Amino acid sequence: MANNEKQIGVRVTESLWEQFREDVKQRHGRVNGHLASEVEAALREYMDASHGGDVNDRLTRIENQLETLTQSVEESETKKERSEVGSTVENRLEDIVQTIEKEADGAPRVHDSVVEMAIQTHAGMSDPTLRQYKELLQNRKIAFEDPRSGNKYYYLDAPQYCSAVNEMIQDGEIDKETYLQVVEGQFNRDWWSAQIQEFESRFEDDRSPGFQ
Repeated sequence: MANNEKQIGVRVTESLWEQFREDVKQRHGRVNGHLASEVEAALREYMDASHGGDVNDRLTRIENQLETLTQSVEESETKKERSEVGSTVENRLEDIVQTIEKEADGAPRVHDSVVEMAIQTHAGMSDPTLRQYKELLQNRKIAFEDPRSGNKYYYLDAPQYCSAVNEMIQDGEIDKETYLQVVEGQFNRDWWSAQIQEFESRFEDDRSPGFQ
């Protein structure tokens, strides 16, 4: 490196750098041997832009590239933050599920207090946090809230839950509107029917004759 040269170290987005390389290639036919001189030229033209002339066109292009760079950095930071938040939620949810399963000890359902205890242990005790993770448990089809008013239980077995809700509508413990809200609003009929078939097949397996 010559004494009158200065090596600079800056970070730019990969897309902006590739645009710059493509611009150099279009004007020179190749990239090698021209990148350093083009960076110098860009800096010199930027400082001399106030002199007017066609340099202003170059300045406008550089400013647009800088604006694009700023936007890319901001978007990258936003995506990184969202990714970190999503990863934290997933890790907490996994811990919550493990705690619930440990407390259930094989039981098909647990009281709401067990679910809230698991959430508070791993995520927090605020009302928004409790609602967030209860919804995640339900949407991921991990724990299912008893639809009967005043019954604060969560089923941990999907086929048994669906069968229990079918019995609730038959016994008049829930009305038709509540039933449809559960079956069609929270889930869908195809998934529901598949769970009922799974539940019924368990009894068929139990009734099947064993080997003599």
